[in-house]
Amino acid sequence: MTLTYDVIPITLVTGFLGSGKSTLLADLLEGAASRDCAVLVNEFGEVPLDHLLVGAIDAQTVLLANGCLCCAMRGELKDALATLFSRRARGELPPFSRVVIETSGLATPAPIVATLLGDPILRSHYVLAGTLSVVDAFNFAWQREKHPEWLAQVSTADRLLITKADLVDEARVEQLSTMLAELNPAASVDVRRAGANIDALRAALFEPGDVHNMIRRMGHAARVAASSGSLEPDTHRNALDASGIASFCLTFDEPIDWEVFTLWFTMLLNRHGDRILRVKGLLWLAGSDRPAVIHAIQHLVHPILHPDNVGPISADQRVSRLVFIASDLTAEAVQHSYYRFQRHLVKADH
Repeated sequence: MTLTYDVIPITLVTGFLGSGKSTLLADLLEGAASRDCAVLVNEFGEVPLDHLLVGAIDAQTVLLANGCLCCAMRGELKDALATLFSRRARGELPPFSRVVIETSGLATPAPIVATLLGDPILRSHYVLAGTLSVVDAFNFAWQREKHPEWLAQVSTADRLLITKADLVDEARVEQLSTMLAELNPAASVDVRRAGANIDALRAALFEPGDVHNMIRRMGHAARVAASSGSLEPDTHRNALDASGIASFCLTFDEPIDWEVFTLWFTMLLNRHGDRILRVKGLLWLAGSDRPAVIHAIQHLVHPILHPDNVGPISADQRVSRLVFIASDLTAEAVQHSYYRFQRHLVKADH
């Protein structure tokens, strides 16, 4: 799938303290493939990228050996991004065509996403292309139990990357993979192992996903939601239940009326946005051969994407799916509200 951006895409990289975000970025940013990238980090001095540096442009910006930029983000995200774009436009910095933001290990993504989506100046220059969360296989249990930021980082990600898999046995990696699939079934889950293909990881970080893979993942999300109630009770199942947060997937076989859907979805987020951590969906719209990809976090909706070059999609694959990660909301209640709203509009038209 090829997405054409009128503005610069941003990839958000999150993960709890010590999960391996900076190590991952240091590996991915080596070589010519990432030279057109700018990286924003919370505090440059805390990031182990020094072996890549060739010289400072100023106190906050350095040029890495591959030609990309790394900037300290000591102020507000809005100011850092606006300044970066202005200096690029004036020719004070080497040109870049994408941005990676590495968050603090204790940051929750929602305020960052709110800034990117809500500020009109930033929206005219940047678009949020995706969120990757790095998950520590060795320390995830206590991090999840003690720190709500861990859950927020996992729940809002498009891609989840398990690190430190070589420090634990395979059973623990499988346990973590299963937990992540339950918490965020719409996200892809990958494991970083010794000798992993860096080009494949780089593509996962920088490139938008393929529609066919997204359809498969959304189908997987539906199966996870359908089977989660029958899982045998265990420690990690009880931990999920205790959190009060659950994921579920709504499916729609009929083409979606976009006007009806947007009115309903706006009202849903207005009323229940505080309880909705994440929504991700792939919708087949009436009268269109291209799906609409929708993302939302709480009350905020990302710009809708209509991917090009979808290719042949069979009729049985054209099932619209919406994955929710929410607190104290059920699939039955949300789906009932949609059909009730739909019937109400039909009656009003007649």
